[in-house]
Amino acid sequence: MEFHIGAHWTVNILGMNVHLDTLITLWITMAIIIFFALIAVGNIKLVPSKIQAIFENIVTIFSSLTKDMGDEGKKHTPILMTLFLFIITGNLIGQLPWKILNFFPQIKATHAEFASPTNDINVTAGLAIIVLLYYIISGIKVKGIGYFKHYFQPVWFMTPFNMLEDVVRPLTLSLRLFANILAGEILIMVLGGLIASLLDPVSISAFCQNTLGGILPSSWVYNISLFLGSLLPLPIMFFELFVAFIQALVFTLLTNAYIQGAVAKHH
Repeated sequence: MEFHIGAHWTVNILGMNVHLDTLITLWITMAIIIFFALIAVGNIKLVPSKIQAIFENIVTIFSSLTKDMGDEGKKHTPILMTLFLFIITGNLIGQLPWKILNFFPQIKATHAEFASPTNDINVTAGLAIIVLLYYIISGIKVKGIGYFKHYFQPVWFMTPFNMLEDVVRPLTLSLRLFANILAGEILIMVLGGLIASLLDPVSISAFCQNTLGGILPSSWVYNISLFLGSLLPLPIMFFELFVAFIQALVFTLLTNAYIQGAVAKHH
């Protein structure tokens, strides 16, 4: 079995090389979020429905993250909630059976592996840059030109190192999210290849044939062995669901910490 890890379906759009597979999954992610957002606000009632109650609880959770910033924190709840919902939805997109697209010769010829949009460093770097610009602008709005004083603290010759911090933050944010999601999908891919190698007459199929061959028809034995083999990656896939949530939460909490640091009066 041949794998093309990190391969993308690249097309030229307006003179730029674009990862079309990432673009497709990115738009699917945004469409899912917009769809549920419209459902949530489409029929708001004083006595909330179950769906409305779920989304109200989500808003409450993210509002609690910014309560330490007082009234200023309310302004930052939307960006935190948007980042979390986008990242976790994008992470979970990778759990869909994208392999079925290989039935289309045009897509198979690209060697692209449709997956989570967050397994593309361009997406995670874009999110990290948005966070960087957001908390710097928020700090300037609160403190004015005085925001830049922290670059010269505690002594002036620390300025290059303090400025370097603003470069390292988006770098670590993007690499952490990208590496964890990509590693998880590679693990599932490798485990899938292992399953394919196990599904032969000397392993699961042989076991089922020896134990069930005299009882059930051969077609049933084959389907049972195929089913048993398909269960092997489930533990890893459930673990990936956990990783998808944790990575979205970590990205959001770090963003919240950066914003708090930028708008804090003592900073």
